[in-house]
Amino acid sequence: MNRTELVSKFAETVGIEKAESVVDEAMATIGIEGPSMTNMDARDICEVIHHEHDGYITLVASELRVQLAAQERFAALLENIPDPAVVVTFNQREPYVRSVNDAFENEFGHMREDAIGAPLLSLISTPDQASADIVANWWRETGQSEQEVTRVTATGEARTYLFRSVIVAREGGEVEGYGIYTDITERKRREQQLQHQNERLDEFVSIVSHDLRNPLSVAASHAELLAETVGDESAMTSLDAIKRSHDRMGRLLEDLLDLARQGQVVGEPESVAIGEIAAAAWQQVDTTDATLSVDADVTAEGDPDRIQQLFENLYRNSIEHAGSDISVAVGTLGPTGQNGFYIEDDGPGIPEDDREQVFQHGYTTVTKGTGFGLSIVESIVEAHGWTVGVTEGETSGARFEVRW
Repeated sequence: MNRTELVSKFAETVGIEKAESVVDEAMATIGIEGPSMTNMDARDICEVIHHEHDGYITLVASELRVQLAAQERFAALLENIPDPAVVVTFNQREPYVRSVNDAFENEFGHMREDAIGAPLLSLISTPDQASADIVANWWRETGQSEQEVTRVTATGEARTYLFRSVIVAREGGEVEGYGIYTDITERKRREQQLQHQNERLDEFVSIVSHDLRNPLSVAASHAELLAETVGDESAMTSLDAIKRSHDRMGRLLEDLLDLARQGQVVGEPESVAIGEIAAAAWQQVDTTDATLSVDADVTAEGDPDRIQQLFENLYRNSIEHAGSDISVAVGTLGPTGQNGFYIEDDGPGIPEDDREQVFQHGYTTVTKGTGFGLSIVESIVEAHGWTVGVTEGETSGARFEVRW
C-alpha cells in the first residue's frame, strides 16, 4: 500500500482534501516520508488516526487496521508454504501475478519483483497446449479446483504438479485467484512403475493359469485312466503316488495364483461386516467336527472377497495343524473393535521360535500343506494397509491378530 491508496480509502468518507491532511499529519507524527510504505507503516498511520480523531474517520482507520493485519497474516502464510504458490488478479479473464512466494521463485526461476504484474502464462513454461489451457481457463473455474499439470522448472526439467486453485471475490468486486503447485513427479513415476509391474504380474498369472494348469490336468486325467486299466499292485502304488503329486501340484498352482493376485493394493474398498464375512468363510471350508464362535460386531473398509479368503486360509491352517475337532473363535481387538480382529483356536499352538517364519513362502510343518496359505493371508493384510501377527491364544492355541 502507498500514500495514494491510503488517502483514497479515507477520501470515501471525508473527501480527498481532508483525507490528504489526515494522512499527512499521521505520517509526520511517526516520521514516515515518501509515497511508498509497508503494510506495517500503513497500520501505524491508521493507529495514529484512530487515536487523534473521532467520528467516521476513526471507524475507517479501525477497519483498515484489521484489513492490513489480515493481509500481513496471509502474506506470512503464503511465504511459509513449502510448495510454489501464486496470487493472481484477472484482466479480461487473463491471470496476472499479484504475488508469489520464495518457493515459486526458486522452482520456476522468476524473481518476485519481475513476476508481480506479469501475465502468469509468461512465467509458466508448459510443454503442451493442454497444460497452458489450464492456466488460461483458470477464470472459468468456480470455487476450488484440483488438476494435474506439467510445468518446466528453472532447470529446464518438465515435472508433474498437483495444481490446487481457488477463486475468491474480494471487497469491491475484485476477484483474486490463489494457486499452489505440489510436485507429484516421483509419485506419478511410482504409480507408472506399479502399473507396469501389475501388467507383468497379470501376464505371469495368465501364463501360469493356462500353460501350466492345462498340461497338469491332462497328466492327471491320463494317470486316472491308466489306474483303471492296470492291475499290477506295484504299478498301482506308483500311480497313487503320481496322483498325490498331481493333487499337490494343483494345490500349489492355485495357491501361487492366489498369492500373485493378492499382491495388488485394494483399489476401491467397501464397508465389510467382519462377523458376517467370518461366518460366510466357515461355510467354504471342510471343517468336519470343528466348531466356530464369532463375536465380532465391527466393520472395516476393504475387499470382501479377499477378506473372506483371509478367513478361509486361517481356518484351514488351524484345522490342518490342530485337527478336525478343534474350536475356533473370532473376536475384536480394542474397544468396539477399533484396533482390529483376531482368529484363534484351542489346538497345540505355534512354538514361539517358529512364529516369525509362519508367513514365509513355502513354510509348512505338515506334509499335505503347500506352505503358501499364511503367506497369502499376509499379502491380503498388507494390500489393505493392515498388519498381522501370531501369538498364543487364551487356551494356549494359535491366535492370529489383524490390526488396522
